[in-house]
Amino acid sequence: MSIRTLLNEIVHCPHARFCLQNPDTEHPCREIVLSQGSINLDQYQVPEPWSGKIEQAPILFLSSNPSISFSEDYPICSWSDDDVDDYFNYRFGGGRKEWIVNGKKSLQKDGTYSSSVNFWAAIRQRAMELLRRDVHPGTDYALTEIVHCKSCEEIGVKQAQNKCVEAYLLRILELAGAKVVVVLGSPARKAIQSQFNISAEISVSEPIMIGSRERFFAFLPHPNAFAPKSFAKCFQEHELEKLRAFLH
Repeated sequence: MSIRTLLNEIVHCPHARFCLQNPDTEHPCREIVLSQGSINLDQYQVPEPWSGKIEQAPILFLSSNPSISFSEDYPICSWSDDDVDDYFNYRFGGGRKEWIVNGKKSLQKDGTYSSSVNFWAAIRQRAMELLRRDVHPGTDYALTEIVHCKSCEEIGVKQAQNKCVEAYLLRILELAGAKVVVVLGSPARKAIQSQFNISAEISVSEPIMIGSRERFFAFLPHPNAFAPKSFAKCFQEHELEKLRAFLH
């Protein structure tokens, strides 16, 4: 499967569309899909497959689900496939618009830029810590989630998680170029540990063959957690050096 085919499948997720068209359904994705409110399909903010050049980036950050902003210039269902493809693959640079500046500030509908997004700023710091240099967001690292629909405060993630993981997680990881997948927060940690039979006690997995290459999974608290969040504070030195060596 090509990267464009998978991107379009996630963006036009049949589960999300079913819930929008059948709001009284008992579908597990119902809560997260309808959390955007009563809107028509054309105005729906599409599920987020990933952000950045996922086939190239050596580091992939994996979290629970993307948060939503109603002021951001973000794809809705009425956008063309070319515009959606440009947005997600070149969100951090090189696209038709400067969707995000400095890896931290998003383009708004009124043409201005948001204040620094704490999550993105923290991700950039973790990538710099791993690579021990300044980084190029979207090229040195990409982002994805275990649940792709957007919501506030992880609304509906627990209910939708199994369905979304089953549909997309493994295929995204197979296409990704990442040598190291950094798993952020408890929902993503539990999903990865279950999927790949990884002990809950460890911070770094053994290398696991996914697709055509081996990957390490490294587990960190979510950047919003009230806990130490850096590699230096969460990992033993030999664990961190193992990841760095694998990235070079």
